[in-house]
Amino acid sequence: MYRRILAIRDFKEAVEFLPNFRSVVKELQPDAIIFAGSVLKGTLLEEEYHNASLMGRPPKREILHEVEKHQIEILNEFFKTLGETGVKTFIVPGKNDAPLKVYLRALAQMEEVYPNLRGVHETFANWGSEFVVFGLGGKLNETIFEEDFVVKYPRWYAEYVLKFMYELKPKRKIMVLHHPPIGKKVDVCPDGKHHGSPISNTLIKTFNPEIAIVGLAGRGYEQIGDTFVVNPGPMCKGYFALIDVQDKKVEYGDLR
Repeated sequence: MYRRILAIRDFKEAVEFLPNFRSVVKELQPDAIIFAGSVLKGTLLEEEYHNASLMGRPPKREILHEVEKHQIEILNEFFKTLGETGVKTFIVPGKNDAPLKVYLRALAQMEEVYPNLRGVHETFANWGSEFVVFGLGGKLNETIFEEDFVVKYPRWYAEYVLKFMYELKPKRKIMVLHHPPIGKKVDVCPDGKHHGSPISNTLIKTFNPEIAIVGLAGRGYEQIGDTFVVNPGPMCKGYFALIDVQDKKVEYGDLR
């Protein structure tokens, strides 16, 4: 029986933690790994997107080509590390994993080499015969769709692309969202501010997963409705979480 999930999020190019991550996986021997985005920092692209929005102009697309080589190197190194663990791994992109087509192409190529890797962004994958894992990456908002400079999806899109879940045979569901719901812990940063999205709350209520693993901001776990929601904290600061699926217990660890 599958029991333990190693949950991580927001790697953000912190390659210095990869050796310790490999050691932790060997030591803990989780049954699955779930990554809730972002692999990349995306600083230059996010700044250009923000500045362009403020100035009322289109963002400069030439910057996409300037950073692509570096992005591919980071993506390949991260996905290779996950693949070499041999552990079944489920992955969604984060808001900084733009352009999304570069991210998805790198993941698709690594899935060919490492069959234990499965992207579940806007789709699902079975975990054994008992569980189905499905997800949606990116930051959620009410109106804006963007995948080139940041990954952002509007409410209507998020609700639409997950409609396939209505057609699946009943299984125990695990949901992976980059953007956490509004809660008491899972979206709260050290400054006390909430960074969750009500859209995530809606998705969790609609699809009612047994467990939801989330990213972006915050660290902690709590019950929201019938769903046990876990935010492992940012991997770029050394954080990860080990989740006991049966007993709904969480142990937090540190890669530092």
